[in-house]
Amino acid sequence: MAAVFWVLFVCLVSSIFSQPFTTTTDTSALLRFKSSVFSDPLNLLSSWSSASDCCTWYGVTCDEFSGRVIALNITGSIASLLAGTVPDSIGNLTELRSLILSHNALSGEIPASIGNLRFLEVLEFQGNNFSGIIPARLSTLQSLQVLNFSFNSLSGEIPGDLIGSGNLRVIDLSNNKLIGDIRINGSRECLGLKHLKLSNNLLENNIPKQIGNCKNLRTLLLDGNNLGGQIPVEIGQLPELRVLDVSTNSLNDKIPKELANCRKLAVAILTNLSNFVGFGDKPVIEFNAFDESIPYELLTLPSLQILWAPRANLHGELPRNWSNSCSLRVLHLGQNSLTGIVPEGLGVCKNLTFLDLSYNRLVGYLPERLQVPCMIYFNVSQNSISGSLPSFPNGNCDVNLVSCSGDPKFLDLEDMQTAYSNIPVWGIQMENLLGSINDEGFPIVHDFSWNQFNGNLPLFSFGEELLKTKTKCSYKLYLNSNAFNGSLPGGLVTSCNNLLSISVNVSANHLSGELKELLLFSCRQMREFEAAYNQISGSLTHDLGNLKMLEYIDLRGNKLSGYLPSQLESLQSLQVFLLGGNNLTGEIPSQFGQLTSLMVLDLSHNNVTGKIPISLVNAKSLEILLLNNNKLSGEIPWHFSDLPNLTLLDVSFNNLSGPVPHVPSLADCDRLKGNTYMDLCPEKASSSELPLSGTGANLRNPKKKKIYIIAAIISATLLVFLLPVVVLILVCWKRRFCKDSNLKEKIVVTFADAHAELTYDNVVRATGNFSLRYLIGTGGFGSTYKAELSPGCVVAVKRLSIGRIQGTQQFDAEIRTLGRIRHKNLVTLIGYYVGEAEMFLVYNYLSGGNLETFIHDNSGKNVQWSVIYKIALDIAQALAYLHYSCVPRVLHRDIKPSNILLDQDLNAYLSDFGLARLLAVSQTHLTTDVAGTFGYVAPEYATTCRVSDKSDVYSFGIVLLELLSGKRSLDPSFSEYGNGFNIVAWAKMMIKEGRSSEFFSSELWEPGPKEKLLGLLKLASTCTVESLSVRPSMKQILEKLKQLKT
Repeated sequence: MAAVFWVLFVCLVSSIFSQPFTTTTDTSALLRFKSSVFSDPLNLLSSWSSASDCCTWYGVTCDEFSGRVIALNITGSIASLLAGTVPDSIGNLTELRSLILSHNALSGEIPASIGNLRFLEVLEFQGNNFSGIIPARLSTLQSLQVLNFSFNSLSGEIPGDLIGSGNLRVIDLSNNKLIGDIRINGSRECLGLKHLKLSNNLLENNIPKQIGNCKNLRTLLLDGNNLGGQIPVEIGQLPELRVLDVSTNSLNDKIPKELANCRKLAVAILTNLSNFVGFGDKPVIEFNAFDESIPYELLTLPSLQILWAPRANLHGELPRNWSNSCSLRVLHLGQNSLTGIVPEGLGVCKNLTFLDLSYNRLVGYLPERLQVPCMIYFNVSQNSISGSLPSFPNGNCDVNLVSCSGDPKFLDLEDMQTAYSNIPVWGIQMENLLGSINDEGFPIVHDFSWNQFNGNLPLFSFGEELLKTKTKCSYKLYLNSNAFNGSLPGGLVTSCNNLLSISVNVSANHLSGELKELLLFSCRQMREFEAAYNQISGSLTHDLGNLKMLEYIDLRGNKLSGYLPSQLESLQSLQVFLLGGNNLTGEIPSQFGQLTSLMVLDLSHNNVTGKIPISLVNAKSLEILLLNNNKLSGEIPWHFSDLPNLTLLDVSFNNLSGPVPHVPSLADCDRLKGNTYMDLCPEKASSSELPLSGTGANLRNPKKKKIYIIAAIISATLLVFLLPVVVLILVCWKRRFCKDSNLKEKIVVTFADAHAELTYDNVVRATGNFSLRYLIGTGGFGSTYKAELSPGCVVAVKRLSIGRIQGTQQFDAEIRTLGRIRHKNLVTLIGYYVGEAEMFLVYNYLSGGNLETFIHDNSGKNVQWSVIYKIALDIAQALAYLHYSCVPRVLHRDIKPSNILLDQDLNAYLSDFGLARLLAVSQTHLTTDVAGTFGYVAPEYATTCRVSDKSDVYSFGIVLLELLSGKRSLDPSFSEYGNGFNIVAWAKMMIKEGRSSEFFSSELWEPGPKEKLLGLLKLASTCTVESLSVRPSMKQILEKLKQLKT
């Protein structure tokens, strides 16, 4: 007993005498940390002073017996970010158990001395600006359980012994710049690991098979890297796995059916979308492209709640039996190549709140058992589903599944914060697909568009439980581009009074009846209404003004008649008002000038009369005003030049007269032509002054006005006497000419003003009878000549390679369709001539040459990123316009650098659009296949002989690759890799081998910006994948390009 007492006494004395030394060491280490902090906005460290006990300092915790510092926790916030570095002296806190410095602005390298902290259990530095490598000595910390370095700028490789070492339960290294392989240490040591998060780095090569040794792993996040190969079947050996995300990599091969062995799997994210930007400036583009169908066993896992696999290159049919999938809440299989029907069995998934099957090849009818009214997101657009829409069951919805606030009410996982704190479906993805929660509320989206549905429009409803939440909801209903017929229903949506807003699109159907029934009895919460290109009749009434929330209304291409309503000044939220292509009459109400939010007004192709009201100049937000093809008279209000945002004004084909105000968009005479009494040369005057000279000014002078009247009377009198004589002379001359000549009249049909006389003889003369000296280009469709029709008026004439025209009527319809197309990045088709042995097209001439010359004849020149980006954006805008704004849509079919022209400022213009189809209908094309040019043709044409908008996307991707590399599609330098190797294969090889920088021309890569160049390369590579479902649409490409600009 005495011996025991003596031992305790010695230990106590030793502790007393050693304590001052160790606590002093702790104090000194902490003060050094304070001295390395140069910004402390809230003075959090003000209590840190040598005059006080360090155990009383902010963020410091000491052991109550030894007095040693065991925890340092300074978690920052927006208002309290510490800025500075972490000194090596932090390693002197040898009793430290927890070191948390998260969400500050600390920078520099992570000190290797942390490896001295042998008792450390929690190490969290996430959300700072740390750089450099991860210290290898961290692998020796046997007590460490939680390691979180996420959201920093760490680089280098992950230390080889880190994953699987000691007692680590949580490793989060996501959102850094780590490279190299994922290496897992041993097998036994890995048993403690529960959560591994390596998302959004630059990790490469395959997912290691040793991952199957981590038997207790619950969360595995590997998304946003450069991982390749197959998903290892060994993941199926993880019985505790709940969350798996391998999206945004370069994985391929089959999705292993062994994943179904993970019976507790709740979230499986296999692919993601490509239309958003990830952490920082790092572009996020999906490269995973799996083979064949998704395993049936995975779809029917009893615990599966989220399956997210858009653009996964999936094929085959959906399973018929879903009885085991009662837990399924979110299913996203859009943008694949799924075939067959939407199975009736999906109706048993009563918990399903998100279903996306869009952009597939589904047919048949929609099953009535689907719980569409209970879904916050339902999308079957861009398929071939037919039949009438069923009356979906409107039973009780489980509001606890998902509320309109967007909060996930599922995934009851242990340690949710570290397991998966940012589920992509409810984070980035839901925000992009549905829109963030704002003044429109959280949207419920039901999308049936672009199918073959028919019959009458049903009455739409949704679960009342979805509306009984704290956050107001909005409703978006898309029924456009189907074959619905019959009259518009009196009310389209029930329960709309509980909504914050509603948007409806029924455009491009066969709907008839009068408009007023829908608008008068529909929701006052209507924010957007689109019913363009139907057969809707009746008139616009003053009751339209009751829809005070209305922002967007599109009624183009209908049979509306009557006057434009004047009492619309209450529509102060209205931004877009599209009424073109109807039979509206009367004058433009002056009250339109009171619509202060109005940005776009389209009254074109109607029978509107009277003057253009000067009050329109009060609509200061106006950007686009289309008044063409009406019966307007008088002058264009001079003060239109005061509208600060007006970029497009078209008044062509009216009865306008007088001078033209100095409005930039009217510099294009196409927007003025067809007005007989108008001076087509705009007079340049100050925007604040009326013209002081010219016809307009003279007519405002009373004395001169009398002179003009007298002169007009005399001229008219002479004309009455002389006209019969002139007519007689002309008739005799014509008879003589027709008698003495066997020449036939050769007419050049025009769509735009060439600013010179455009006749067959004039074109032949200007080209020297198509002489080689005027030749500026040749291609598969024919040869192009430069023609100066009159001094300073130059056009480009494309002489087509033809035989005899067949199907003249269809050919004429095709060419007239092309002639109506106008876009700032499309070469304007001015006119055409068709004869028995001659056919040519007349375009506007661009002096900057073509893109092929720009890329391949400018080697060594310093081409800046801004130029490359602008060219890419111009082409994308032109293609998106052809694909989505033209009715019917136009496929280019032959995109290549030589078909992209440049002006002197290097603005890009797409030429030859629609020519492949145009010449196909004439059956005369001799030299080029209708699918395009070898080296730019999409691979599916070789097997299907069919082209689509995705074929244009593939060709566009190759043009981007040529722009970035300076090499040709079939560059001679590729010969060393063997036959069939092209620029697409080279780009894929460079990316896979981590040598992306070698792909770019040195003149482009060296000055950068490198992150944006890499983003454009990934986008180009996505455009050139073989799978149609993986390739993005031009809309998605355009959105991605716009994001690269920021």
